[in-house]
Amino acid sequence: MKIDRKLAWRLAWAVGGAFLASLVLTWFLHDRLTERNAQRLIDIAFSDVENAIREAVDRRLVRQAMLFRDRLPALRAEAVWADPQAAAARLREVAEELLVDELCVAGPDGVITHGSDPRDIGFDFKAATGQAAEFLPLLDSETEIAQPILPNTRAGEMIKYVGVWLPGGGFVQTGCREGSVRRLARSAVTGLTHNRHVSGKDGYIVITTAGGTIISHPDAAFESGQWRGPGPDCYWQRREVEGFPVYAIVPRHAAIVERRMLVGTSAFLNAAALVLAAALAGLVIAGWVRAQLRARRAREMAMAAAIQGNAIPRVFPPFPAEKRMDLYARMDPARDIGGDFYDFFFSGQDRIVFLVADVSGKGVPAALFMMRAETVLKGLSQSGRPLAEAVAEANKALCDGNVANMFVTVWIGELDLSTGRVTCVNAGHNPPVRLRAADGTASYVRTRPGLLLGAMPGSRYRTETFTLEPGDALYLYTDGVTEQADPRGALFGEDRLLATLSSGGFLSQPETCTAAVLSAIESHAAGAEQSDDRTQLLIRWRGPAA
Repeated sequence: MKIDRKLAWRLAWAVGGAFLASLVLTWFLHDRLTERNAQRLIDIAFSDVENAIREAVDRRLVRQAMLFRDRLPALRAEAVWADPQAAAARLREVAEELLVDELCVAGPDGVITHGSDPRDIGFDFKAATGQAAEFLPLLDSETEIAQPILPNTRAGEMIKYVGVWLPGGGFVQTGCREGSVRRLARSAVTGLTHNRHVSGKDGYIVITTAGGTIISHPDAAFESGQWRGPGPDCYWQRREVEGFPVYAIVPRHAAIVERRMLVGTSAFLNAAALVLAAALAGLVIAGWVRAQLRARRAREMAMAAAIQGNAIPRVFPPFPAEKRMDLYARMDPARDIGGDFYDFFFSGQDRIVFLVADVSGKGVPAALFMMRAETVLKGLSQSGRPLAEAVAEANKALCDGNVANMFVTVWIGELDLSTGRVTCVNAGHNPPVRLRAADGTASYVRTRPGLLLGAMPGSRYRTETFTLEPGDALYLYTDGVTEQADPRGALFGEDRLLATLSSGGFLSQPETCTAAVLSAIESHAAGAEQSDDRTQLLIRWRGPAA
């Protein structure tokens, strides 16, 4: 009997020790996983807000460069302009008025003729290398270039340079130190993180000045207050973007709720395993793990869908002050996240680039490739390169490291708002439809398509042009529109799409066009499952003097 009692106590101590050890180990592992997951969410949030800040700062500083360009004719009329050395003092006065630190003017040959710093006069951009050579496209195209804040070799400090083309050739350039960038762009980033959250609605992003004054907070009531730090009960990171301190914060209480639930469930399963058979405990644990994986995947898919949605412009009209055009777009994914995307942005004062694209595949891989393709296309299209060259460079970038062998079809166009002229490149995509205001007819704009992007490095692309008449519109779409099948397998097709668009009444309100097409597709599908993402974009040119 004594031996039996000792054995029982030993077994009890062993089981109790194992039980406590499992609790401690589970707590430790989930603590590490929770912290890692919080940092991953913070990294994702930073990648989104960094792009938004840089775009806002670039737009603000390009505006200052344009103001300098507008004043240039009056400056050239002043007597002091004949002597570039003497004109440097006048340019320093203008730089102070514009709240920038440097000004210079380069002629059509790429040589600086006038500058606020006399040492810059005679500098040849064509002979330069490094960051100065990035401004050479301004000599051949009507565009703007904004560099990030970079070290200046001569001054030994961080400076952001912005260049804007000049009518008649050449360009103007402004330079701003970090303090000047913050002063000029503060209003542009104020309120930028409204409705931007990290990990649901618990985490948040804050932008401050160098002195700690809050200029952007999800809760506007905190703005203009002093930043006190996130406190000890948060996971957080600080990064500096374009001279602005940016903080991404996830409260610990939001991160550890899941951990406590997991630890409590593990304790219950460990205790039940002492009573139940090992097989039954194994089944329970396996079911629990599968449920957690499904829940986690659902959360990640929802988060990916939110990130993808934020990456695509959804505010319409997108440019209320621009009266020469109407633009509307929408994307209806077949799953939580899709592989389609659209985008539009100004590439010059009177030119807007617009595109629709379709990535091969579905789910997370397609979404990741979609965001990469969107970033590459937008960056290269805004670089000042000709459209065909920009698409070729995008193809090269998407081919590099494409181990998954994914590809994307793209139709990209650039509309000159002053003439109605459209320059386009088709990389294996469906032809758009032109809606004519004169007679209400609709017809496909069929151009010779190039190879889709990401399939073969070194592919060449050609641009084609046509001109819209005032009131004409272009309708872009992905194959999810025309390839929707009905219960018998018949596709919606190009003919039905053309017939729907020819019914008229869409030019005055572009959003009614996409709604009418979707209604026609759903009527054709007759309850059949949506097979692919559906993306539509309609741009209407009102005319040069609308």
